Amino acid sequence: MATVFKPGDEQLQQLVAARRDEVVRLQQSEALQLQDIATKGEARVKEIHDGLPAELVAFMDQQSKAQDDASTEARREVEEIKNQLIAAPVAAEGETAVHPGLAGNQLLAASALGWFSPYYGVLHWSDGTVVWEGYNPGDIDLWDWAEGAGTGNGGTGAASRTLIMDWWFTYIPSSSGYYNHYVSVPYHGFYIVRAFDDWFTSKEAQARIDLSAVGYQYGYKATSSVNLFNMRGTYINTSGRFDGSRTMIYTDMLAADRAYLRVSSSFNVYARGSGSYAQLNFNDGAANYIGVPWVYVY
Repeated sequence: MATVFKPGDEQLQQLVAARRDEVVRLQQSEALQLQDIATKGEARVKEIHDGLPAELVAFMDQQSKAQDDASTEARREVEEIKNQLIAAPVAAEGETAVHPGLAGNQLLAASALGWFSPYYGVLHWSDGTVVWEGYNPGDIDLWDWAEGAGTGNGGTGAASRTLIMDWWFTYIPSSSGYYNHYVSVPYHGFYIVRAFDDWFTSKEAQARIDLSAVGYQYGYKATSSVNLFNMRGTYINTSGRFDGSRTMIYTDMLAADRAYLRVSSSFNVYARGSGSYAQLNFNDGAANYIGVPWVYVY
């Protein structure tokens, strides 16, 4: 059921709809690029395959079929690792119940507009499919995974998935001028990345988290982005927690009129070749979630 926007939020409704269209276009471009790589890779692999002696072709076919065993073993190991990470105690990261920008319950800058919680939120896949949408978003549960297939040679057997969480903030500046936005987003979750490349295959896995901010007043302003996490490898078997508030500062020139700020966090996973796997999990277990972000405007 689509969200019914409040009276007076027509501008926000248009921004949310336009953002969804933007996300879909980006996803379509990425999907086409991935498909193009796979198509060319399959043609190249076939060309090489057709020029080899029959004995070597038979050996390669045997090795390709053995990749199914790699996928089965990977799923078993990933499930074991996942259960261990869910059960592991989470160390405190210095977060408090009050805004992280408050010191002694006083705003850090006397001239600041103050701290703002998100007014609206949308969690969607990169194809535009909405997982959750609504006013006053609280803690968000999400997880994303990708599993490769085949040998991965030539870029074949690759899978990529992206989840995007958009938080919309709104306020009215007291006067025209430059404003800084101190953004703080609490993360509590874990990652699993594994790939075992060898002489016969071309396997890879990656998990990536990004944070960005963009202002809107009469039109979109410049976007600022920061990479928070990027684990990638062709021969890799790693897992661990991703906890604590991550911050960034965004600066915008604003007039004394209604302004919007969109804070977005994207969660991308990629895997190529059987046995390759990537997961970002902010969902399983009570300790894993994305907390409510805050923006301090000054």
